[in-house]
Amino acid sequence: MARRRKQLHAAGQELETPETPPGDSASAQRSFFATLLASICVLAFFLRFMNVLQTIEVPTLVELLGDAKGYFDWAVKISDGDWYGTETFYQAPLYPYFLAVLIKIFGPSITLIRVVQMLLGVAGVWLIGLAGRRLFSERIGLVSALMLAAYPPAIYYDGIIQKAAVATFLLCALIASCVYLQSEKRWWYAVMTGASLGLLVLARENALLWTPVIPIWILLALRESNRHRWTLVGCYVGGLALILLPVAARNASLGGEWSPTTFQAGPNFYIGNNLQATGIYVPLVPGHGTPMYERADAERLAEQAVGHELSAREVSQFWMSRSWQEIRQSPSRWLQLMLAKTFMVFNRYEVPDVESMYIFREYSAPLKLSRIWHFGILCPLGIWGVIATRRNWRKLWLYYLLLLTMIAAVVLFFILGRYRNPVAILIIPFAAAGAVDLFVRIKERKGQMLRVAAVLLLSGILCNIRVHEERSLHASCSMNMGISACKAGNLPAGIQLLRSAIAEFPEMAEGYLNLGRAYMLNQQPDRAARCFQNALILDPRLQGVHFQLGEALEYSGQRQQAIEQYQRALTENSSDARARNALSRIRLPSPPG
Repeated sequence: MARRRKQLHAAGQELETPETPPGDSASAQRSFFATLLASICVLAFFLRFMNVLQTIEVPTLVELLGDAKGYFDWAVKISDGDWYGTETFYQAPLYPYFLAVLIKIFGPSITLIRVVQMLLGVAGVWLIGLAGRRLFSERIGLVSALMLAAYPPAIYYDGIIQKAAVATFLLCALIASCVYLQSEKRWWYAVMTGASLGLLVLARENALLWTPVIPIWILLALRESNRHRWTLVGCYVGGLALILLPVAARNASLGGEWSPTTFQAGPNFYIGNNLQATGIYVPLVPGHGTPMYERADAERLAEQAVGHELSAREVSQFWMSRSWQEIRQSPSRWLQLMLAKTFMVFNRYEVPDVESMYIFREYSAPLKLSRIWHFGILCPLGIWGVIATRRNWRKLWLYYLLLLTMIAAVVLFFILGRYRNPVAILIIPFAAAGAVDLFVRIKERKGQMLRVAAVLLLSGILCNIRVHEERSLHASCSMNMGISACKAGNLPAGIQLLRSAIAEFPEMAEGYLNLGRAYMLNQQPDRAARCFQNALILDPRLQGVHFQLGEALEYSGQRQQAIEQYQRALTENSSDARARNALSRIRLPSPPG
């Protein structure tokens, strides 16, 4: 028996929460932990503040694009007085309202918004440190905080105009609330758990899958009387309802349908699972990958297919139904796609959206840490941490379930780095436990190192193999940098960035399209025409290119070719007023003399 206890001590004592020492010793230990955690938070602040300062002139932060521009414009509209709105929510609403409050207080300053997000990131580091301490031990809590403080994707998402910054903080708050509820069973922790999850749902809609998980956990895992457990469930539901019921009522008042979040699940599911899906985001209409088009395109295409107007819920249901129709057409292909997306979730690469961490790190010293500290290191450590702490599964099963549910939610739709980021946050306490266990084994020369090495090596290989077309994704983000530079008025820099993007990935039709637009702004219509022609050769489905090519040809003096392109623009879209006006103008007889 003594030998068995010794073996258990050797395998995992460092992963257990130590007993609190009595009296002054306990107070000193708490003070020491608080001091170290505060120091790590200072480090988190320094790294994030340095990142904000060094990236202040990145083109996509000077001139916002994509979701960032959509959120910011929405926030400005809200801050100007449109707090209730006129439509059901299509995108998660919490972040625009968060921005609107900041704009109301500080004005429309991108830098001040980034500083506030940075402070939320520091608060998240503090919360994950407290959670790791309660869940495992003080050492693991400190390592958890340090991992998040220096994690380059977290620094990056805290520093751009994206909801990932708010979502990260809320997820850390949810984890900490659950951990404290588990250890102290206080009613206010149950309310905080419900409220933090409700807010998280309004930033990351797939967190709605967690809403039934937590009350089940309270009823099954907390060792309290039935009455007290049901009281905690009631407090949790109250906190959740406090956040989500007003949103559901608002949606019902504007669209006639109750929904606690948004109505874009159907289109997003189709994007991730249709017959041409690749596992990453591809807009329903080529070239329309911005909030300005997403809702309108989803509604227009659905209503064209059914022949009558649809409500927001019916549009979502249409795309969900079409998704399953296409899945049933080729189930084997869909299974292969799901396997590929699973590999993508566990891959080291942060799939970019409009902006890329890998471009930002050319400006930011803290982001250069991503060369050595990234998801491809975090995930293997997390896998070992789950194995090393398996004896505590009764205490940890909620966190296993949260992690598995989030992985499934990401795989079911499509992969973006910011969508995968909650998976990283949930893995961090386990990765810290794995790192501490590995350190103890090496320091004390404990056994089973071959087993540890095998797990880390195998998972490290699987997490670090190349599964994405990184060259094209990087080129696309370089293109977006060029677009932002052009919109900000710096045409030479914008043209150079666009040309570099095309040189990196010559098959990118949108690169030629945007370079053509830049040449038109720079009064070089001949070069613009060649770019538009290349864009159409590479992707004839691009919308609006025939009109732009017609304009470039007209300004180049090629009137007949311009007329042909305007006519094609009208064939493509009979309601194109610009093409109709251009044809009327170009066909008018020239004035005498």
